[in-house]
Amino acid sequence: MKKWLVPTAVLASIFAAASPAVAAPSGPPITVDGPASFMNCGFLVTGEVTGKAKNITTPSGDIISTSPGLKITLTGPNGKPLKLVITGVLFFSFPSENVVEVRATGNNLLQLPSPDGLVLTRGNVNFSVDSDGNELRRFSGAGTATNICSLLGP
Repeated sequence: MKKWLVPTAVLASIFAAASPAVAAPSGPPITVDGPASFMNCGFLVTGEVTGKAKNITTPSGDIISTSPGLKITLTGPNGKPLKLVITGVLFFSFPSENVVEVRATGNNLLQLPSPDGLVLTRGNVNFSVDSDGNELRRFSGAGTATNICSLLGP
């Protein structure tokens, strides 16, 4: 798996409206505006995302993914919209060929292949995934991780 694909793999459906542009390793911020859908909760969650996103590749090969002004409104089976500001920063490092270490700061909406499905992280958290996006280490750190599925479910 190419390193620049990792932010897209971890956050793929958040940036669904602009996937080709987000997949670029570095470049100017892109406008993200459009629908997103998530199935990780065991039910359909739809979203409308607006804002900007940018991936920065450092000289060491690490990736910094920023999302200034990024907002998303999610709706699940209960019909109640959930509005989130997700302007956090993600730092991706690659200690080995198949391991990705992720450090999240600020507010981030993450889609992971875990029972929680969609997770809002706030503050500083870190976790580890393999090159296929499977969790190797659960969230840790001083920040919080909230299961969004439970807020949108029937």
